[in-house]
Amino acid sequence: MLLSNFTPEERVALAGFRLEKLAPQHAEADFAAVRSSADRIRHVFGPDNGWPSATLSFEENLADLQRHAAEFEERRAFNYALFSAEGQDYLGCLYLKPIKSRLEHDARRERFRAQLFFWLSEAGLKVLSEDDVLSTLQAWLARDWPWPAGAVACPGRVQSWPEWAALADAKR
Repeated sequence: MLLSNFTPEERVALAGFRLEKLAPQHAEADFAAVRSSADRIRHVFGPDNGWPSATLSFEENLADLQRHAAEFEERRAFNYALFSAEGQDYLGCLYLKPIKSRLEHDARRERFRAQLFFWLSEAGLKVLSEDDVLSTLQAWLARDWPWPAGAVACPGRVQSWPEWAALADAKR
């Protein structure tokens, strides 16, 4: 469980965009955004991550959204759909997840409480900059979540992928 004594908001208005708990009702908009932006967003979870596959089906994407909604309810991960400030345009997704590793001892788990990933669709990039979204999300996490400053890693953004990998063996 990522957070046992904290219930995050399911809908949040932030500067320039809105967040809503990612769930099956977003399936059509999410699938369209993922498919139209697939080549650009494959790096979001790591340099060798293959999501989304070129053959991702609507049903597979819907199953992902169902899993994300269950993770939110179980407080194992917190995934949000990202909308325009007016709430009408689907612009991308964010994922707030525990540090996952196959290593028995991974120093990143000691240093960070969670990791943040997000992607913007092609439409999202027309109205938002990734840097602005990142700084807004970092401020929101620092202000509204129960972790100390710097407790949420942003692999591939704040920490480069090589830096992120090196942190696994790093001593505090």
